[in-house]
Amino acid sequence: MSIPENIVLPAYFLFFSFALGCIVGSFLNVVVWRLPRGASLCHPPSHCPNCGHFIRPWENIPILSWLFLRGRCSSCHQAISWRYPAGEAAVGLLFAGIFWHVLRVDLPLAVLPAYFWLAGSVLAAALIDAEHRIIPNQITYSGMLAAFLLAILLPQGRLALYPEAAFAANNLIFQATMETLASCKLLQNGLKYAPVAAAMDCLLGIALSSGILALFGWAGKRILRQKQGDIQVIGGGDVKFLAMIGGFLGADAMIYILLGGAFLGFFSGIMQLLWEKNTKKLFSSLPFAPFLAIPALAWLLFGNWLYLIWNLFL
Repeated sequence: MSIPENIVLPAYFLFFSFALGCIVGSFLNVVVWRLPRGASLCHPPSHCPNCGHFIRPWENIPILSWLFLRGRCSSCHQAISWRYPAGEAAVGLLFAGIFWHVLRVDLPLAVLPAYFWLAGSVLAAALIDAEHRIIPNQITYSGMLAAFLLAILLPQGRLALYPEAAFAANNLIFQATMETLASCKLLQNGLKYAPVAAAMDCLLGIALSSGILALFGWAGKRILRQKQGDIQVIGGGDVKFLAMIGGFLGADAMIYILLGGAFLGFFSGIMQLLWEKNTKKLFSSLPFAPFLAIPALAWLLFGNWLYLIWNLFL
C-alpha cells in the first residue's frame, strides 16, 4: 500500500524544517555565548573551552555528534553540557511548528524565510537579555535589514497585503495608512506595486513599534523619577527589539505582541515585587525581551493568539 503524496510531501518538508532549525540552533548557541562577550562569531572556530581542540565537521553535527561522542570532547573527554543539543532540538521543533502552522492555515510559503529569521533572532536576543541584560545591536539591526529586504524580494510573504484572505490578521493600522497615503497623487501609482506596499508595511511596523515603546519608556521614566529617582524603565535595546518584530510582522501584529509582553511583564513584576518589595531593584533588573519573545513566538506558531483565546472563552 503506497503512502499518499499529499502526506509524504508535507512530512518531508516538516523534517527539513526541523533539520534546518537544529542547524540554526547550533549557530545560536555560538551567538548567545559570544555576542554579549564581544567575541567574533567567526574567529576562532568552534573549539573545546577546556583543551582548545578545534571541533571537526563530523563533531559539529547538531544533536547527533553529541550523542556519538557521548556528551564529551573527543580530545580531553571533558563533559559537554546537555544544553547544547537541547537548544538545537528546541529550535528544530520551533521551526517544524512554524512550518506546520503555515501548512495548517494555508499561509503563503513565502512567509517562511521571514518567520524563521525572526524566530532565531527573537530566541537569541531573549536569552542574551535574560542573562546579561543587554540586546546586541547586531541582532536587531540585522533583523530590521533582513525584514526590509525580504519584504521587497518576497512581498507575497507580507500578510497585510491580503486583507480579504481567511488567514489575514486584523490589519486596520496598515490599511488606514495605505488609504491615507493613496490620497496623495504622487504615491498612488507606486503603492500599487506589491514590493512597494510590502516595504511600507515593514517600515510602518518598525516606526510605530519603536515610537510607541520609546514613548512608554519616556513616560514611565518621568512618572517613576518623582518616586524612585533616576530609573530606566524601557531600554534602547527593548525599543529596537520590538522594532525588529514590527518590521517582520507589521504594525498590527506588533500591537498584540506588545500587549502580550506588557501583561506578562506586569504579572512577573507584581510577583517579584511581592517577593522582593524593592521597586527600584525590580525595574533595574527585569529584562523585557523575554516577555516580548513569548507572544512573538506564539504569533509565529498559532497566528493571532489573542483571537484564539477570545474564541476559546466565548
